Amino acid sequence: MRYLEGEEIREAWKYMEEAAKEARKSTCKSSQRGSVIVKNNEIIGRGYNKPTIGEYCDPCLRENIEGMKMVELCHAIHAEQMAILNTDRKYREDSTMYHVRVKNGRITTSKEPVCTVCSRMIKQSGIKEFVLYTERGFASYNAKEFNEKSFENALKTID
Repeated sequence: MRYLEGEEIREAWKYMEEAAKEARKSTCKSSQRGSVIVKNNEIIGRGYNKPTIGEYCDPCLRENIEGMKMVELCHAIHAEQMAILNTDRKYREDSTMYHVRVKNGRITTSKEPVCTVCSRMIKQSGIKEFVLYTERGFASYNAKEFNEKSFENALKTID
């Protein structure tokens, strides 16, 4: 993992703003997230987390579950998954995914990666790099490293 510097930061903000537009479409009660996939300075995929059973999950099955425990109970498709589903694999090869969390309509920082479902999909999809906005800045992971870090962090949450 490395933190973006210089011109990379300006570029990351541009794509994070686009990911935030996607996140604001989310009807998820617990977390609004958005992702864009970029290749050759062009957005080739967009996604936001949304329930698959209707406009809202009522009740939210994970509302009282902390962290990423029992993620399989969630009805939503994650933003990363939607962005991948919205692009053709031949275009995703060597692309970059930017992912953001929005709270009260504003971009907010994310913690280190923990969603092993999304990290596996990203690694397998041909996406080369994953960028996440954290408290320390824009963290960039290659897909393999992102997957490994997700599993490492997820294991820390097991009781």
